[in-house]
Amino acid sequence: MSLFVVSSDWRFKDRFKHHFSYEFLHEFSMVPKLVNAIVQADTEEEPWILADERLGASSQLQLLSELQQTRRKVRVILFLDRGNRPFPLPELSFPVEFIHKETLKYSQFFLRFSEEQGVREASCYSTESLIGNSSTMQEVRSSLALYGKGECSIHLYGETGTGKEIAAGIIHKIKNPLRNMICVNCSLLQGAIGDSMFYGHTKGAFTDGKSDLPGLVHDANQSTLFLDEVENLSLDSQANMLRLLETGRYRQLGDNKVKVSKFRLVTASNQNLKLLIEDKRFRKDFYYRISDATICLPPLRNHLEDIPLLCQHFFKEHFPDKHMSEQDMMLLKLYPWPGNVRQLFSTLKRSCIRSEQEAQLHILPEDIA
Repeated sequence: MSLFVVSSDWRFKDRFKHHFSYEFLHEFSMVPKLVNAIVQADTEEEPWILADERLGASSQLQLLSELQQTRRKVRVILFLDRGNRPFPLPELSFPVEFIHKETLKYSQFFLRFSEEQGVREASCYSTESLIGNSSTMQEVRSSLALYGKGECSIHLYGETGTGKEIAAGIIHKIKNPLRNMICVNCSLLQGAIGDSMFYGHTKGAFTDGKSDLPGLVHDANQSTLFLDEVENLSLDSQANMLRLLETGRYRQLGDNKVKVSKFRLVTASNQNLKLLIEDKRFRKDFYYRISDATICLPPLRNHLEDIPLLCQHFFKEHFPDKHMSEQDMMLLKLYPWPGNVRQLFSTLKRSCIRSEQEAQLHILPEDIA
């Protein structure tokens, strides 16, 4: 989940710093550096790219052309200065929209980005979504099936890229196969805007609150609420959520009426919450509320024997005409993969794009260094 901003105007870029933390925001002054950063990004997510008109229309078109060549899923917003009109666009494989800068409300844009990027409706999941025949992965799938049948809150612990959201989706589909899982990145739940997105607000509750917003808690009623990166919740946010988790009751911003939402809670973290409790960075009572059961997602280095099956799945889904040699497969199995399955898939994608004219891809040492 990333926001890439390219502009020669430092004031334009600086405005985004007030609303987006460094985890999400990447700023550039030139198109080539931005495109290179997107190609190298170790992620399967769809980044947003904001291009300022001060670059010039030719640079904006250059950006679109180079993004098209990367074959990455992206969303592009081209900003226009006052009085300028949108220009014709070439045929592209990704969405592009124009926004006039004088109409931009940064807080509203933050909410939109949060809702569309940080809050994702889960796709259809099954236990087969977690690829691997190793005993380690079989144990994980068994735990998901066992605890998924119950009513307990479940905490998923694992390094980045181990498939925690997929695991959450599997748990969700066991009990709620016909409903959408509401996914929230807790890094976005900061301050009043974060509370507004989570609990909802009534019209006029704050400056940019021009209409009612039901909130994510409302959307999760009779479904599953997945709190990703829960370690990033502030202590105040944890305290505020306790009553909701205990009773299902809450209030929207600007409304005195008590509302009720009954949902299944699944959380995930890539840090050990017990250590955070010792450091006074996480509430013990909140931890016990969210972790009736804890399931650990193993790093890829602990089940390297699953790499051939993971590669087979990747080729089938994304590059069905590609294959790789046994020598390259052995090279992949010798690497510890600190970025786990996500890094593996990113490496395969780069190699497939580089060897576009060949059926057999070639893994270079620098690809996995």
